[in-house]
Amino acid sequence: MMRYKVLLTGLLLSLVLAGCGGVSPTVFYNPEFNFNYIERVAVVPFENLSNDQGAGARATRFCVTDLLARNAFDVVEPGEVGKALEKYSVIRTAELTKEQIIAIGTELKVQALLLGSVGESETIRSGSANSNTVTLVLRLVETEKGVTVWSSTVTEGGRGFWASILGTGEKSRSEVMRKAMHRAIGTLVK
Repeated sequence: MMRYKVLLTGLLLSLVLAGCGGVSPTVFYNPEFNFNYIERVAVVPFENLSNDQGAGARATRFCVTDLLARNAFDVVEPGEVGKALEKYSVIRTAELTKEQIIAIGTELKVQALLLGSVGESETIRSGSANSNTVTLVLRLVETEKGVTVWSSTVTEGGRGFWASILGTGEKSRSEVMRKAMHRAIGTLVK
């Protein structure tokens, strides 16, 4: 009887630990860069590489809000960023050249541009349950030399352990994206 209790306890503990796990963010820091130098940043509109229409715009808004909430940097108003980008007729912001990054940085009086993309934003159906998954890729490019000094890739979502066991509802795609953004920005700003 005692043996079954130990086995059952071990099995339950394994299930709980498996449900608590997740994909850790992938993070790059330039070890030679002084992040204290950055006082003001511009968030460039995120690219949407997913099939979820509007995911890039949502991610951009969530990024601006998260940065403002952390009070880590002055953040340029999105309209000013859009106005500065119009001058370069760039279709994909990932294709900004070093020269363009430096020029935009000078125009907006920022020390860095925060660029990003939504790689995945979808609802996955498994049986009678749905789960939302979001993958974000962010990078901070300093505007003196146009070099990436930080980058983070975060995936958030999937059906959680407790949601599976208790049959509770899943988080919306927006909630999952907000959580992913918070985790990603958290690797830059504590």
